[in-house]
Amino acid sequence: MEVKNKIGLRTLDVISASCSAFRHNKGFIKKEQSKYDLKYKDSTSNSELLYNHFYSDFKLNITSDDIEEAVEIMDYLKGLTFKAIERELTEFETNVLKLVSSDYITKDKIGISASLPKVYLNKIEQDNWTTREAELSRTSQTLGDLNERNKFNANIEFIRYIPRTMSYLITCSVDGKHILKFFHDKSIDKDSNINLEGYVKSQSKGRYHNGIETIINRVKILGDEK
Repeated sequence: MEVKNKIGLRTLDVISASCSAFRHNKGFIKKEQSKYDLKYKDSTSNSELLYNHFYSDFKLNITSDDIEEAVEIMDYLKGLTFKAIERELTEFETNVLKLVSSDYITKDKIGISASLPKVYLNKIEQDNWTTREAELSRTSQTLGDLNERNKFNANIEFIRYIPRTMSYLITCSVDGKHILKFFHDKSIDKDSNINLEGYVKSQSKGRYHNGIETIINRVKILGDEK
């Protein structure tokens, strides 16, 4: 049962509704996307679904699975407390931690609440990649010839969008044991196997692991290996 009072909405109710909205939209749709992206024409953003659910006659269908998932999301994201011991949290992470650690959510936090199912999935993927990267780092050595163009056959392991550069950081494995990274203006399907050519910019120890990683630029995708 949803609880409203002068403090705000009960946190579990809001995140349960967020899970329902995420399921309804088959993912996370930003408000800007619903307004300006033709791909999402006639769609309603996740945050608007939440606003409508709590502040209008429209109601999301919140199932027991949504509630269970909300509890899981809250418990998992509270783990950011331990991340804060290892490193300084970003402003967004700090706001997320405050939100999931609170009993109630105020109206102005509906927007960030709507994103939590997506945040949760991203964190799971990041944690899985951290484990995989540590595994690869134990065998990773230099690839290609430094300061020359080389061809590679690589498997896409992890993709991260970098807002500052408006590009994707693509991390690959080569021969299942070496780490290769490059930036690209488009995303590439994870787990796909590609042939590519690039200029070897650096071959050095990774920032977050002890293995060697090869960085290439001026990348040309030659074709997919199915």
